[in-house]
Amino acid sequence: MKYNYKLILFVICVLPGIVACSDVATPTNDVTVLPKDCRLSVNEQLPLALNGLVPPNAVIRWEASAGSIVSAPPGLNALFVAPAQPAIVTISISISSGTPSLQIPIERQCIVTTKDGTLPQPTPENTLPSQDAQVIPVVNAQPTVIISEVMANPCGGIDVKKWNEYVELYNYSNQPVDVGGWWLADIGESGPSDQLVSWSQRNPTTSLSGNLILNSTIIPAKGFALILSPSYAEGLYPYTMPYHFLDNTVILTAAESHSLGDDLSSLVGDGPGRDILALYKGGPSVIQEIVSTYGTPKLGHYVSDLRDDYLDSLPLDVHECSSAERITPTEADRADNWREIANGSPGEAPYP
Repeated sequence: MKYNYKLILFVICVLPGIVACSDVATPTNDVTVLPKDCRLSVNEQLPLALNGLVPPNAVIRWEASAGSIVSAPPGLNALFVAPAQPAIVTISISISSGTPSLQIPIERQCIVTTKDGTLPQPTPENTLPSQDAQVIPVVNAQPTVIISEVMANPCGGIDVKKWNEYVELYNYSNQPVDVGGWWLADIGESGPSDQLVSWSQRNPTTSLSGNLILNSTIIPAKGFALILSPSYAEGLYPYTMPYHFLDNTVILTAAESHSLGDDLSSLVGDGPGRDILALYKGGPSVIQEIVSTYGTPKLGHYVSDLRDDYLDSLPLDVHECSSAERITPTEADRADNWREIANGSPGEAPYP
């Protein structure tokens, strides 16, 4: 009987796919982070990428023990911005998948030197992640909703732009996504973040022309939603509701504020007033999860931590009556993935 018991255990352990009795190598165990030589100077940027077989529908999270790191869906790539001081930074990646159920942690270290190449001093703070190290919230691979267009410089003077600014969202997945209760933040001079609600919830007696979805916050698969200013329908001639929206476009707005973005200058994108944007889950002040960004902002756990790093040409300095449109929906928020669109294209884009 004792012999038979050992035999049963042996069969269970050697049969593939039944029980993991030891560390059995799988394709996902071989995922690495490129480039292999992660060395850069203070304040420099370095693109990182996962190399290997990642499970389908995986949720990928990137974190850095210092500096900042941002990844956009599907999360296979990230942009690491080195801190202002030399350090040995730990980059942590978590890959979670339910098909099959896996939780794969990956870590690697990046050496950040001074501009003249001086290495960080080998202190305990450099060899192990500091308890005070800032862990930056990153863009999650799910849900698959992005900021796809920003009309931050509409036609008209500064006193009328607030009516016709908009932010376009695109859901590039094959499943609908409910964005109700999410938040839109910028780095304007005043005013809280905007919580997203349906147009009808904020403006129950104000209708918009066209066959639009006004009473829902669910963005269909491969569908668009527009975040309009709550005062969009109140604009004065000739700036009254100038856009034509395609049928079945979801119309969202802010739950409480009088305009999008900060209440002083809205999202105005001309010249030095250009604002970065962050679509996130959380509350009016605290960021729990970044969903998408515009302008490659420096991120933090609080809305007040949002900053423009000024390391690239984003946000775009677009001309009057023009918007900034993301070129490829699944690519990161970076300068070469945005273009200027004259007169904007709310609710439509040349996406597959």
